[in-house]
Amino acid sequence: MPSALVRPGLGADVTPDLVTVGGLTVDNVIAADGTVALDLAGGNGAFSAVGALNWVNRVGLVSCAVATYPKDTIARLEAGGVDLSGVVWSDAALTAGSWFLYDGAGRRDEGLTAPGAALAEAGFPTDRLSAEQMLAWRARLQARKSLNEIGYSEFREQHPLRAAQVPQAWLGAKGVHLAPSAPRVLLEMLDLFEPRGAVITADPGWQLASQRLEDIAPILARLDAFIPSEVELHALVPDAAPADALAVISERCHGVVAVKMGPQGVLIWDRVTRTAIAVPPQRVEACDPTGAGDSFCGGFLAGLVETGDPVQAARFGAVSAAGVVCSFGAAGALPADQATARATLQKELNICR
Repeated sequence: MPSALVRPGLGADVTPDLVTVGGLTVDNVIAADGTVALDLAGGNGAFSAVGALNWVNRVGLVSCAVATYPKDTIARLEAGGVDLSGVVWSDAALTAGSWFLYDGAGRRDEGLTAPGAALAEAGFPTDRLSAEQMLAWRARLQARKSLNEIGYSEFREQHPLRAAQVPQAWLGAKGVHLAPSAPRVLLEMLDLFEPRGAVITADPGWQLASQRLEDIAPILARLDAFIPSEVELHALVPDAAPADALAVISERCHGVVAVKMGPQGVLIWDRVTRTAIAVPPQRVEACDPTGAGDSFCGGFLAGLVETGDPVQAARFGAVSAAGVVCSFGAAGALPADQATARATLQKELNICR
């Protein structure tokens, strides 16, 4: 990794409540109504940490930050309770961010990359696009040739996170969330945290969803919770309804198995009744769905550690996700309002009784 180092953080010798392991990226978003938001600080590591902060005071983040990651977001994450002692800092400057173009159902295009400035350079407005302009910009992104351009995802693949960057004091954390990472990274983190008794949850991302189910069985068997999206679940268990697919996954994962279904909420597999329990999302005026699933996972981890009940944990996650989608970028939901999150959760519990 070019000029990389681990920067000692304020909490290097302090055990955080929870730990998240994942990426720090720069994203460009075009919302369903055409609103444009460029060069947003995001990443599954940041969003999951923010989601957990609705319930705990300190979250340790294991990640890599390049020179082009927005410094103001770094400061807001630290001020909000994210301990960055587990972050490797690199002087690499990356030009291409991810582009997420959403439709009215919350679906988005994947794998589109370009600098945020490319939109204006192509003659498009940078505040709001019409439906026709969005289609035209999508076509340009899909046809774009990226020569000598490394994006955040590619950089992370080339420079994977390592157990060696995790501060010793963090091994006492009660819970760890593994955001989408290469299988070798997940196994290394499992080897590090599992012997200490931490509750470990994981979101597969394409890194696991692109594998055969039997090939990732050694990872599934070691998790306390496995939480794919509906698309990822379908990739792992094709031609099966979500509940049936959860049943198949549960044969290989002895922990909690759940599927995130976007605006439809979450399904939790109940091993006793062999049925899927639906947990609805919080109803809010969403402007940007980016990071909702990651934030859900951070809240879910906090809830599972606190209650041991996966359905309750899903309600924690739903509150966390709702807090993120109301603003743009990972830092938009900071500082976390734990009092409001607890009050919202209690209201939901009262309704369910």
